[in-house]
Amino acid sequence: MSISKYEILSRQGGKGKYGGIYIGMSPEGRKVSIKCVTHYTPVMESLMRRLMAIDNPHIAKVIDVFKQDDGCLYIVREYVEGIDMKTLFTDKSKYRKVEERKFVDMGLSILDALEEVHAAGIIHRDIKPSNIILRCKEDAAVADVDFRDVVLIDFEQCSAYPDASGVKSSFALIYSPPEMLLKYNTLVTPSSDLYSLSITMYHLIMGKTPYTDCNPEILVNLMLTYPMKQPPRMADDLYMILSKAAYKEPFRLPPRRLSPQEIEQTLRMGVEGRYATAAQMAYDMGHVGEPLKKLSWLKSLIS
Repeated sequence: MSISKYEILSRQGGKGKYGGIYIGMSPEGRKVSIKCVTHYTPVMESLMRRLMAIDNPHIAKVIDVFKQDDGCLYIVREYVEGIDMKTLFTDKSKYRKVEERKFVDMGLSILDALEEVHAAGIIHRDIKPSNIILRCKEDAAVADVDFRDVVLIDFEQCSAYPDASGVKSSFALIYSPPEMLLKYNTLVTPSSDLYSLSITMYHLIMGKTPYTDCNPEILVNLMLTYPMKQPPRMADDLYMILSKAAYKEPFRLPPRRLSPQEIEQTLRMGVEGRYATAAQMAYDMGHVGEPLKKLSWLKSLIS
């Protein structure tokens, strides 16, 4: 089986939200990942072609973009061998062996990638553990792997900015900033990606997310209303960085009881309170010491 000039080796999983994913081989003998996007817009196609010009070691390189008679937009990327951060976190036997400092290294590499993505006028919009892959062999001991060698994948939800399209995009509930939760697309900026990266790093370093509830409505309310609290074990310098990146201006009332103008103004104040660029966040992150404090055994037990 082949798709255009690419020989198909296997299919990954079932049919996803945007279409099928295949592992293939290019005519030059290069292993590639091929995603068939069934629902796409001309803007998405344009952004994918713009991504082809970005050559960063922490971004899965887009090699080719083409359409077929089946109505799909095919996006061909370099194949990245490794383990994604969600899978790593879920496998506790591996996760427990990873020093927390390595997730800071991971964050710095993703910030390097975002600096180039944002410079190209693109917002990723879907940064979360499952979209960050640690390059390594299948049988590698992840505790010994260099966590600076990570790759950001899955740009199918990306957008240009400012985004005046009015398209209601989906979002990852835990990791998305208020302007995405409330679908104020014109306020989605590079700081929105930095917010998502901050929540991702908090999750991986602390072993839990800053907001948790089994009821989605309550969870959304927590995410819109409450700031990120500092866990007793988190180092002060790391907390200052993550909380600034994930800053939100509190609403004086639930959003449903406010006018669109007041909602927009509150959201705008939240965006303006964060890091404006990946470079700013990376500068501060580069000066972080140990991410966790050394607590007494009693405090460690309580926290």
